Amino acid sequence: MKSNALTTRIVALAGWAVLATLGLLGIAAAAAQVSQQIEPATIAIGEAAQLTVTSSGDSAQVTAPMVAGLEFVAVGQAQHIESINGVTHSTNSVTYQVTARQPGIYTIPGTAGSEPLVLTVTPGGSGNPSAGRSGAASPPTAGATRLNTDGSAFVRLRLGTHDLYVGETVPIDIQVGVRDGMVASLNGLPTLNGDAFTLNKLSTEPQRSAEIIDGKPFTVFTWRSALAAVKPGALSLTMSTPLTVRVRTARPEGAFGDAALDDLFDDPAFQNFFGGVTEREVTVQSQPASFTVMPLPVDGRPADFSGAVGHFSISSALSQNAANLGDPLTLSLRVSGTGNFDRVNSTMLHDVPNWKTYAPTVAFKPADDIGYRGEKTFQQPVIALRSGPQAVPELSFSWFDPTTKRYETAHTSPLSASIAPAPPGSGSDVASNPPPLQSTPPAQSTLAGNGAATGLRADHVDDGRGLESLVPDYYRPAYVAAPSALLVAFFGAWFWVRRREHSAANGDSQTPLPLEPYLKLMDEAGAANDAGLFFKAARGALQTAFASRWHMKPGSITDQDVEQRLGADHDVARLFKLADATAYSGTRLNGVDFARWRSLVRRQINIEDLS
Repeated sequence: MKSNALTTRIVALAGWAVLATLGLLGIAAAAAQVSQQIEPATIAIGEAAQLTVTSSGDSAQVTAPMVAGLEFVAVGQAQHIESINGVTHSTNSVTYQVTARQPGIYTIPGTAGSEPLVLTVTPGGSGNPSAGRSGAASPPTAGATRLNTDGSAFVRLRLGTHDLYVGETVPIDIQVGVRDGMVASLNGLPTLNGDAFTLNKLSTEPQRSAEIIDGKPFTVFTWRSALAAVKPGALSLTMSTPLTVRVRTARPEGAFGDAALDDLFDDPAFQNFFGGVTEREVTVQSQPASFTVMPLPVDGRPADFSGAVGHFSISSALSQNAANLGDPLTLSLRVSGTGNFDRVNSTMLHDVPNWKTYAPTVAFKPADDIGYRGEKTFQQPVIALRSGPQAVPELSFSWFDPTTKRYETAHTSPLSASIAPAPPGSGSDVASNPPPLQSTPPAQSTLAGNGAATGLRADHVDDGRGLESLVPDYYRPAYVAAPSALLVAFFGAWFWVRRREHSAANGDSQTPLPLEPYLKLMDEAGAANDAGLFFKAARGALQTAFASRWHMKPGSITDQDVEQRLGADHDVARLFKLADATAYSGTRLNGVDFARWRSLVRRQINIEDLS
């Protein structure tokens, strides 16, 4: 046993000697090189920028810059050592959070030949409104590094404030550090624990850096995201990440009887090379972060407030300043800034005189990879109901500003459009008011002369007019034949209607030629699931059918005509309205809906007389 132990110690000492020799050969004195970068280069009062100072070569000490009006707080440090072709390179980097006490343009001097940097500080409003509410931004207690039990990894959270309002969104950095040689793989993205907060999507690719903790090298992966609280109260937050770590095989404590040799053989790099490890899945959790989440105030809350919290600005525009009567225009509302864009909503226009409005569509364009900055656009189709100069009313949007702690409302300027009369034959359903229906009162019997009804009476003076026969008219052959003719006409009409119902039921009805193209187009549009084309053809078919019954031109039959003659609740009136909505707001239908509306149109054309 003593011989084996002695042999083992000799091998270990030889290994140490080889490593020491390689290290001495690889040390090369290099000239100090320092670089620095700041991001972003423009901030507002209350925001913070990140300054990273990186040094390589013989210089080992990095000190914080001194600039009047700026405050530098160290929030991270990393060291990276690598050996290439026997030459050892050492790189140190320190990250500072930079805040300003007043607006201005500041110059951060360079060191050891690095270029100076310029930081522009604006009065406020363009960035993170919550960063400066508690003074200079500094790492919270949750940002402290706490290794897991075997010392292989950690999860760390960095954010600028712990005082939030419900719905307020703040940027957050999520850092996962893994000890080199001990962590085999990351098995998933960091996840949020609990339901008191929501997290935007993580940045696409994590930033990668090196860091030395307790003398051990770690690789740190940093994801950026945006955090929001969904309820008030004193809350805490943790995040966790699944990992696969390498665990050494069991070895008696002090097997070599030498602390230095024990540390050498316990080193992950040594064990990975010579064997003696196994893999195990673990979940690493961050230090809890405590928050005070305040409810949004009730006093002063605008009626159109939809829950948006942050700092925003708005603008509006029309797709065209001139159009023909009946042509659709697009009204756009753009909301840009920083905050919780998932709660940025607007009803746009509704019930506006001289305009017909439809439901708006919404699109969001992020200005960063976490959805904290960006622009949300609402687009609403509108149609003018009158020709001439028409005004589009102003739009408004309200939000809560956590910096000023009050509600804000912004208004756009009114817009104008010049609407020309609809071209002749365009068939616009909004071209002026529909003509009133003509109604003829029932004929009234008139009295002759002095008001007495004309006719023979016993005491009437004979005026010389005579009769050829005293047989009453209703006994004469011509009058006797009249009722028979009426009966024949009635039964003929009944037989004709029954035949049309039978033909329609069996699908062999003969539709007049002008309607056939519409019906064929309806079938093709239904097969292609094109709701807009389907309703356009259905409307054309009904206008053509009603034109002959109502003695009107097909293109002049409007929604108002249908409602006046059939009633606002009639299925045909609903179809006309749905045709507009489908054309301008993209309504979608399924197969059952297509079949139902197709059946309605064919029934109105072939059977029902709606005049």
